[in-house]
Amino acid sequence: MIRVFRIYLVGEPLIFGEGTREVGFYRNEYVASSSEERAVAAAKAKTMKKLERSGARFIEGKPMNLQVEKVEDGMAPWRLFRNEGFIIFDVDS
Repeated sequence: MIRVFRIYLVGEPLIFGEGTREVGFYRNEYVASSSEERAVAAAKAKTMKKLERSGARFIEGKPMNLQVEKVEDGMAPWRLFRNEGFIIFDVDS
């Protein structure tokens, strides 16, 4: 049975655009999947692709840490069509 999950992710460090300061982000990703494990893997893959398309740059010598903060099951199917952005925060904060 396919279910809709909301995966709440947090990642750091990286640099957006032409900036030089290290930032992190929060993001909701909505995924249809048969299991929580597959939903988490799909959410992480989708987020990494969106980061690459957004112009984010990864910092040499500092691996990107992408963590799952929360997983919610049973979301409404229409949520799959949401395209939420990244909420950015300074890593030093």
